[in-house]
Amino acid sequence: MPEPRPIALLGRAGSTALAALGGAVLGLVGSFTHQSIPPLGIVMALATAATLLLGVRATTRGRLPTLAAALLLGGVVGWLAIPSPSGSVIIPGNAPGYAWILGLGIIALLVLAWPDVQRPHRAAPTSIETTPEEDKDRTAL
Repeated sequence: MPEPRPIALLGRAGSTALAALGGAVLGLVGSFTHQSIPPLGIVMALATAATLLLGVRATTRGRLPTLAAALLLGGVVGWLAIPSPSGSVIIPGNAPGYAWILGLGIIALLVLAWPDVQRPHRAAPTSIETTPEEDKDRTAL
């Protein structure tokens, strides 16, 4: 197995860090907005989470960046679901709150479990020049 190049490792680390940051930001924003305008708020929050995770999975190699985004997304949501010392919670124990937490878990599991899609390989370019045998066949017609 060839040695990984430092540039490739740096690119993977950067894409993983950006995906994790995106997951954390989405977890924060989605947790504050999922309760707004029922049921549109929860639908939009879950659709945005699915779009982020699917986009990261489709544009990066491997599952590590998607896993990082899902873990930070779930970590922020879990942290905001814990009651503060004063007793207030950002994600209450109601239907949209449970849908937000459980929906994120289901979406993350589906995106991470989805098999890798193999891109079709391009055929090698062929020459448009003909061989002498092909020229003889054409003139015989």
